[in-house]
Amino acid sequence: MAESDEQYDALGAIYERAKHIPTGLAERATLLSAVGDLLGKSVLDVACGTGFYARLFRDLGATKVVGVDSAGEMIAYARHVEKREWRGITYEQHDATSLPVLGEFDVVTAVWLLGYADDVPALDAMIGNLTANLVPGGRLVVLVPNPEPDWELYAQYGRYGYEIVPTGPMNLKQPVRVRVLGDPPFDFDSFYWERGVFDGALTRAGLTEVTRHPVVVPDEEESWDGLLQCPSFGVFTAVRAGA
Repeated sequence: MAESDEQYDALGAIYERAKHIPTGLAERATLLSAVGDLLGKSVLDVACGTGFYARLFRDLGATKVVGVDSAGEMIAYARHVEKREWRGITYEQHDATSLPVLGEFDVVTAVWLLGYADDVPALDAMIGNLTANLVPGGRLVVLVPNPEPDWELYAQYGRYGYEIVPTGPMNLKQPVRVRVLGDPPFDFDSFYWERGVFDGALTRAGLTEVTRHPVVVPDEEESWDGLLQCPSFGVFTAVRAGA
């Protein structure tokens, strides 16, 4: 685990770089559009990583924000930033497959989490745990790999700041390597699931109003044609019944 401010800041710069490349800007705009007005709301951000979105949610008016991640180093970095730039955010280390009920939140978010489920039962368990932390009528917002990928188009994604390359056969989910371009570039593994898996799991969890949201892109980038045609991500929302 990082032990100095310099090491923590270097860690954050690497992991948060993906939030500032062109496709990361579109990811952020789409997610925030789906989350909606956070003024006075409570938010649980599961798989919060370095706390990037948790901090953003607090800055957008959420009165209570809790960030959760399974990686101790990510939580340590998020707490490091919280100590330096206090916002009143709480961070806890939990795995999404065994996430306890931490409260009743108006909004629960999970960015890039569900694609890493081992299988459909694990996916259902994750969504069940996320749902259990919602107030009746609360909103679940998940950002997942696009269920309708176009690999030929993704091969041209360098202009959006990263590359996506399949690394194995499709068997319910397609393993890929994602390379975030820059100096230096860095890679991570991900999985693209078959169409219908994510929205089907949300429905099985008893959630209502399952909706996939259109991609939102910033105005400052000149050409978003490829990303709009086939984004690397998809954003779904659903509501816990019983309001």
